[in-house]
Amino acid sequence: MGKILLSFFLGFILFFSSIFFVPINFLVSNILKNSELDLEYSYLEGSIFSGKILDLSYNNNFIGDFNYSNEFSLYDVTLNFQSIDNNNIEGKAIKAFSNFNDISSVVIKDLSVSRLLNTELIKNMDIYLHINELEIENLKCINIDGNLRISSQFIKEELFGDLLCIEKNVISIKLFNKEREELGNINFSNSKAQVNISTKAISDRRVRLLMDYISFTIDL
Repeated sequence: MGKILLSFFLGFILFFSSIFFVPINFLVSNILKNSELDLEYSYLEGSIFSGKILDLSYNNNFIGDFNYSNEFSLYDVTLNFQSIDNNNIEGKAIKAFSNFNDISSVVIKDLSVSRLLNTELIKNMDIYLHINELEIENLKCINIDGNLRISSQFIKEELFGDLLCIEKNVISIKLFNKEREELGNINFSNSKAQVNISTKAISDRRVRLLMDYISFTIDL
């Protein structure tokens, strides 16, 4: 019996160790085949410890190119990611081993996204998003702690707001100036952001005469 247990133990060690040398593309492609996640990529290289992924997209919306590295503990695995293109995205995703098979549930931490955006009426708009923690269950936003800031030479002063999970899997932000006057809102849903900014925040008085809000959509 001792020899059988020893053989079983050694076999388990060899099998577990071999996982770390399997190409990451083989593991990820098999996971995605058996999931409902609409994730796609054109190229993936590396190991379970680190590597890079190119042309990552979700629900047919391009996200970007990333380097990644994994950290393992007794309770979870932490995926650190950082963009290697012009999208300026970095953060970490934490997955507990207790529900490892449910890949639609994850915790996002220390996520930062910055983007320079131009619209017809607002040029050179700097948008900075920071999420301290986002809890996702069954691909739905359960709880979020973060904020967003918008600035531009065409906006009188910086606008900012806190993120909030609301019904129908929407992340909502009310935009304020430093006097806490509400001057707009943003709703994130289905990989898009619907932005509404009050023309009270716009420097050009001619715009204020034509409309009350400037509205546009951002593909995420």
